[in-house]
Amino acid sequence: MLAAGFGNAGEVPFAPIRNVPDYTASMIVRNFYGEPKEMSRSVVHHKGWTRVESVNGDQTTVSYGNFFDNTVLRTTKTGNEDFTWMSIERTERSLDLSVKQTNETGETDNQAGEACNWRQLIRTSDAMSPLWFSCLSADGIEVAEKVLFRVGKPMSDTQLVRLDRTAVAESEVAPPKRLFDPWFWLKPLRDYPEPEALVDFEAKMVGAWSEVRILRHYPWRSEERREKGGALKLTIWNELENQGIHITYSKGRHSLHAGRAPLDPKQPYNIFQLKLGEVDLKRSGDALGEACAWFDMKPGFADAGRHECLTPDGVSLKINIHSGWGRGESFTAVEIKRRPVELKEMLPPPELIDPSSWGFSVSD
Repeated sequence: MLAAGFGNAGEVPFAPIRNVPDYTASMIVRNFYGEPKEMSRSVVHHKGWTRVESVNGDQTTVSYGNFFDNTVLRTTKTGNEDFTWMSIERTERSLDLSVKQTNETGETDNQAGEACNWRQLIRTSDAMSPLWFSCLSADGIEVAEKVLFRVGKPMSDTQLVRLDRTAVAESEVAPPKRLFDPWFWLKPLRDYPEPEALVDFEAKMVGAWSEVRILRHYPWRSEERREKGGALKLTIWNELENQGIHITYSKGRHSLHAGRAPLDPKQPYNIFQLKLGEVDLKRSGDALGEACAWFDMKPGFADAGRHECLTPDGVSLKINIHSGWGRGESFTAVEIKRRPVELKEMLPPPELIDPSSWGFSVSD
């Protein structure tokens, strides 16, 4: 979530007022930390909504967002390929690194003929966090920005190449409709075997403060976890690919992550599952009159743990989740159905993935 906060902070330009005029801008971004690099950046703005496109070699990142709604959609693609990753974050300003206040620095600048005044953007009181600055034109357009380490050393800067105040169509700042189509992300990348040892099943499990519904049709699996307070976490993934959808919904925060790509041979684990194999814990258990054996499903992970008690045909009867970042929980099956399961049963409810639920209009 920290990474998502930084994404919100930097990818949608700061705006001091809602009625910033329509404009298009081209910019150059320079990163000074790690291996220095330079990339091009284009910004298109219309009535509070912005599309930002950054190109670094053959990698293109496109962000759509609204600064005042604290909403950002980020998606990436390589070369001429279609999009392979997307994340959406919509949060209350008190919960992330959005701008809490601004301070005039008294410094002025001129960016490609545009006069601007520098402001420091206060996002957090953390004494170790970077320092953000934005240079604003008289009508509120961010024409330059810079980020410094706390010691004053530059982390990155963005400089204006050209700015045009011109009418922009709504479609130019609207993300493509297909990004909100679950089939775009979950369409099988290839044919998969159906092992006899792993049956299809539906399971309902309960914990101390959550209920979980599991569906499995190998290699596809979905887990829907609903807390008594109303929070929701839904993950649908392909165990053989870097492919899936992860949605979280809680008070003040709404996020969605989706991806579709083969496993990277150099990092052979599914990013939606973070599974590097199974380790037999040499312990047995039971639930609903069935015997099961305990396995460590995340061996080698220091800050996250997941143990499952599995029947011989791969049905989860018990799950223990451990986390170094928050509370864990244990679940026990209260109902198991071994039945044919189809991928379409695992799709997110429309209200969780519909663009309007995130505040977006879409383009074809």
